Amino acid sequence: MVYDSTRALDGVVTASVEEPTVGRNHYRVGVRLRDDKPLSILFTSAVFLVAGAEQQDPHMIHSVFVDVPGWEIYRRAGLRVATTAELNQPLHERHLQLLTEEERRDVSYHQPSRLGDLLFNWFD
Repeated sequence: MVYDSTRALDGVVTASVEEPTVGRNHYRVGVRLRDDKPLSILFTSAVFLVAGAEQQDPHMIHSVFVDVPGWEIYRRAGLRVATTAELNQPLHERHLQLLTEEERRDVSYHQPSRLGDLLFNWFD
């Protein structure tokens, strides 16, 4: 899907899929669009959600979210596509209602401030 959506926008995939690892709960793929701006496409399998983010130092924990380029392809495949506005909204108690007790402890400890930081997180 990343290749299809990027090609549709005359862009290229610049980095292979990075799988979730310690300090990152999501997949990440680097792309560069025709405007030559490097972006990352993020995917979290826990909720079948796709997001876009500016590429940055891989050790930075707070993503700068952007709208997903070529989002239609992901939606047609049955994935939910998060908007910048959704991901940047402040985290509220209603966002935590479906979390397990362990996940709530992680939130309490790490104190993410935005919904996007919860969904695409750096927790241990």
